[in-house]
Amino acid sequence: MNDLQKELTALKEKIANLESRIAAEPVAKWQPKGGYWQVDCEGDVVAVDSFSHQKEFGTKRITKEQAERAAVEMRRFNRLLALRDELCGDDGNWLAGRNNYWVYYDYEEDNYGFCSNSIMQTIGLVYFTSEQTVKRACEMLNSGEVEL
Repeated sequence: MNDLQKELTALKEKIANLESRIAAEPVAKWQPKGGYWQVDCEGDVVAVDSFSHQKEFGTKRITKEQAERAAVEMRRFNRLLALRDELCGDDGNWLAGRNNYWVYYDYEEDNYGFCSNSIMQTIGLVYFTSEQTVKRACEMLNSGEVEL
């Protein structure tokens, strides 16, 4: 084996060693970017002076407009989650093999309705445990008793 072949073999070994070290390193997990606008616990959009503080929870946005849109969606989600917890008690979690119900808004009909599924959990939905409780939630929403 000549010197160039020995050098090539050594480089291949070094590459293999580096690739195995890269594979062993933990993958950096995504975190929200954060920003200077935050949706606070009251649902208000407030300016903040830190770009990194508490960004992991996902309540900070880069622009005020983004934070205002997020505040509307957070309120809707949190209020529906609170309604579910009141109607379903401690049983309000998605379970495979059982019908799980969620609320949707139908713009053509201008009212709330519901769907169910027992095999796929859609991320970001609030699930109700029975048809009776989701019907009650829709009644409360459609009557105006509950506003999201």
